[in-house]
Amino acid sequence: MSTQPALPLSTAVFSTAASGRSGERFSIAGLSLNGVLLFVISLLVVASGFTSLRPLVMGLMIHPCLGPIALAFPFVVMSRIHLFPIRVLAALLIFIGMYSFSGLNGGRNPVGEVFRISAAVVTIVTCALLVRRRGDFVAGALGLSIAVALLGFRGLQAEDVTHTKVMEAANKNAYSLFALPAILLAGYIVLRWKTVPTVLKAIFVGGTVPALVVIFMGGNRSGYLGAVLVALMLFWDRRGKGILLVGVIAAVVAYLILQFGSTVVLDERLRHTVEGNKSDVLRRDIVLACLQVGLENPVAGVGPQMLGFEIAHRVGYVASGSVEAHNVFAHIFAGSGLICFAALLAVGWTLWTWEPRGGGKVGGREDPFREGRRLMRMLVILWVVRGMFTAEILFNLSFNIALGLVIGLCMLAEVARQNDAMADPNPMQPAPRLPPGALPAAG
Repeated sequence: MSTQPALPLSTAVFSTAASGRSGERFSIAGLSLNGVLLFVISLLVVASGFTSLRPLVMGLMIHPCLGPIALAFPFVVMSRIHLFPIRVLAALLIFIGMYSFSGLNGGRNPVGEVFRISAAVVTIVTCALLVRRRGDFVAGALGLSIAVALLGFRGLQAEDVTHTKVMEAANKNAYSLFALPAILLAGYIVLRWKTVPTVLKAIFVGGTVPALVVIFMGGNRSGYLGAVLVALMLFWDRRGKGILLVGVIAAVVAYLILQFGSTVVLDERLRHTVEGNKSDVLRRDIVLACLQVGLENPVAGVGPQMLGFEIAHRVGYVASGSVEAHNVFAHIFAGSGLICFAALLAVGWTLWTWEPRGGGKVGGREDPFREGRRLMRMLVILWVVRGMFTAEILFNLSFNIALGLVIGLCMLAEVARQNDAMADPNPMQPAPRLPPGALPAAG
């Protein structure tokens, strides 16, 4: 996978034009065949909304996009794993190890949980290592945006979108998990990457509109919060351009809802947010129960597959059998213990504080690593905020693909910085030596 040549769509299409500024004059532009594969992987996320397209294997409904990911994984690991940030990789391995170990607790089969968390980590690592050019990142984000839009259009075709599940075999809250990371990546590319063709930017914006309409008509308060958070981050990042894009999209979404939809559910949800309701009290009780369970089982928790039954027992919902933690941090703390919880925090911290390989502080606008880390921090914030309302974010394909794409973008920026140092080294300091395979093929 790492030796594939660039396609003819190269340098000026998916990246900032080569203007002689630091990092931009090096060959991280263009689109490789890996980008085509990333586009296919992301686009296949749309199949996750249909149970008939998800084969049942050993009692698990497998997402179709995991097929190409599994095929690509061994090749990209063998050829490019040395480029993956070692601190992030170490934290991920500790996390997956402790999560899998904690599954051995209790009397239920842990195979399902182990498979799901393994698939999540493999998805992140594979997508990151597949990004060899900036166009690969754009292609992956484009496929994700189209997939989310198609699922949104499907929901809007229903007679009553407020009570229709956009995705089969999932509750109505699941859609915002798939849509929010795609919306963030789309907005960032539209606002920051000037040489991305207008037609692609139009697709990104066009895919965002139906996704937001479905979120705001579907009654998912955590989805509302996530959408507003994305808008605020994009506005804060680009100020004038950001407020223009956010304002235009918000106006279009509001117009479509008022003209063709209904605000009844939105009004009711906002009233519940202000006044509170039974579900808010239950969520509070669930978090407190998880805190007690975690403190009583600090080493390895009670097992993620057993946690729902333990919560149901403690909050008095035994008749319902199992109750979800509704909070990823409570889920990990109670289900998998303190070590696993610390490893999860370490993953987030290493992504947030990622320093470029080769040393040196992240500079101003000319530093190619700056924009990658800025997007990474936006995605981490979105993950934390949305994860406060569901544990399913751990296994969500859209978030995991997006994390992989942004990690890959930061890895590209590291290559650009090292190439810059080699082209114009400090006369008092020898140029850094790159590991084999770190330098992308000429675009």
